[in-house]
Amino acid sequence: MQLPLKNLSSILFCLLIFFKSAEAQKIYIDSLNHLLAQNSISKEEKVNLLCKLAKANFEKNLQLSFQQANEALKLGEGLKDGKSKAMAYATLVHLYVWKKDLKSAYASLDSAMYYAHKTKDRVTLGFVWFRSGWLDLVNDDNDKSAAKLLKALDFLKGQHADGYESTIYHYLASFYGYGNDPSKQQKYARLCYLSAIKSKQIDLLNNAYLTIGQTYFDRFKLDTLKRNLLDSALFTYKKSLQLSKKQEGRMLIYSNTAAAALNTANTYFQYFPPSYRDSAEKYVDIAMGIATKTNLLEVLLNCYGLRSEYALRDGNYDEAEKLLLTGLSKISGSIIKMPLTQARIYQGLATIAEKKGNQQAALNYLKQYFNYYKKAFDEEKINSTIRIEAQYQSEKKAQEIAYLHQQTKYTKKLNVFYIISGLTGIAALLLLLMSYNYKLKASIRKQELIDQEKKAAELRAQLKEVEAMQLQTEQVLLRERQERLEKEVLASNLQIEEKNELLELIPEKVNIESHLSLDEQIKRIVNQQKRMDKEFEEHKTDFFDTNPAFFERLQEKANQTLTRLDLKYCSYMLMGLTNKEVSIRLGIEPKSVRMSRYRIKQKLGLGKEEDLNLFLQQLG
Repeated sequence: MQLPLKNLSSILFCLLIFFKSAEAQKIYIDSLNHLLAQNSISKEEKVNLLCKLAKANFEKNLQLSFQQANEALKLGEGLKDGKSKAMAYATLVHLYVWKKDLKSAYASLDSAMYYAHKTKDRVTLGFVWFRSGWLDLVNDDNDKSAAKLLKALDFLKGQHADGYESTIYHYLASFYGYGNDPSKQQKYARLCYLSAIKSKQIDLLNNAYLTIGQTYFDRFKLDTLKRNLLDSALFTYKKSLQLSKKQEGRMLIYSNTAAAALNTANTYFQYFPPSYRDSAEKYVDIAMGIATKTNLLEVLLNCYGLRSEYALRDGNYDEAEKLLLTGLSKISGSIIKMPLTQARIYQGLATIAEKKGNQQAALNYLKQYFNYYKKAFDEEKINSTIRIEAQYQSEKKAQEIAYLHQQTKYTKKLNVFYIISGLTGIAALLLLLMSYNYKLKASIRKQELIDQEKKAAELRAQLKEVEAMQLQTEQVLLRERQERLEKEVLASNLQIEEKNELLELIPEKVNIESHLSLDEQIKRIVNQQKRMDKEFEEHKTDFFDTNPAFFERLQEKANQTLTRLDLKYCSYMLMGLTNKEVSIRLGIEPKSVRMSRYRIKQKLGLGKEEDLNLFLQQLG
């Protein structure tokens, strides 16, 4: 059984990190440390450098990264602008995700958002919103992620933050991949490439090549007859590999290169004849070499899976089994747990053992498969619980922050009021000291004014209360009138439809061979219709008591599957008409009415023993 050979997007989303070459990373870290040691730089610049160091060190020394991020937070304490603390907290979001502590990641995001509101720096605001969207992406909430990433782009527009923009465009392109919306995928892939060119960063350009290659590959999968799209995808993947080889000394990110090599090998395996096996194995070797050096376990396992598939093609089941077992041994001591991937490997091993005829081995592998699949399921349940709790706490804190902002504004206004009141009091006191008599008269006049204002206020309150009650009464009357009119229109429409149907069916109802004349038969039909109208008027009163939203609720219960004829049946049933009366009105057999009732009950999810008429009365 073939293991899922993941493309660029899947690998990046699963790993959630960038892996760097040791030599290039060392040069980069040494450069940052050298700048940090200079006394001439400001606190704000030191915070930025510490955040970059935390991002660079997290792969090899996560504890050091946390120390550097927390040091950045301490330096930001003395700064009035919230820019530095927002950047530091946004950096902690990334570190906590790597630590698999989603609760702390959301808490850090809340703090980053709080301090982001205290700065006007658009790059910082864009970076914080980017981290917020990225965190939603980690939790597979693509809709919220896309909205936040677009908001981040709005902040970064015109700020020369091409590196952030290129990365954001890459994620946006991935949202529309796999045939979801090829035109938007191409649009964002092109913007990803243009931003990478402006940034002059080799890693971003390499990422852009992969993004463009993925657009060609996804479009090819929609129409596999267009081989030119597959050739374009391979050409772009190989361009990424050539860039990585040429600029090896300047690159920090090698996961993209491994993904390009694996995608190329997988393409040769799936869409080219067996004669291209050497080409596939060449790129598998490249991917395995990078994966081994950088601990890219997902890539490594997929490489073993691809080689196992080739062995299966050759009918060499022992070699295929050996390759998958070797892949398992490579991740046995890893701190990164991949129960779902391990479950798939054991599923593949069970299939191989079954083909070999070794039922006992197949059974053992299947037991391992179920064991690891259960672990994956349990892990997902725990992660979901943590994620939901963290999101709840995050939203709760966001509301608290909004309340604090409102409280602060109110306190400022209240302070202004107190100051004005204090000044007014002092002025009044000075005036009172000038003349005792004037003070006495002013006090009396003031008391009179207060009494008058109190009475006026009481009268105004009473007047407002009366007006409110009157307005409420008028609104109730208007609603009742509108509902009555809606019901009358609906009932009239039903009668009109019946009349129209009657006119269309008169030729069918007239019996040429009858002993009655044509006029007498038509009169009889008209008299019958009049009797039905009389009965309709008797039932219409109950129908008018029905809530006008009845049909909306009815369609919701049926998941919007009820037809116009179904709704007409329901209207007659709600009026209390029997099956025979309905059949007479519609000119059909009672059996057809019973079949329609059965069909409507199925659409509404009612059981055989449940009464449809009672259900409609309760819903109405």
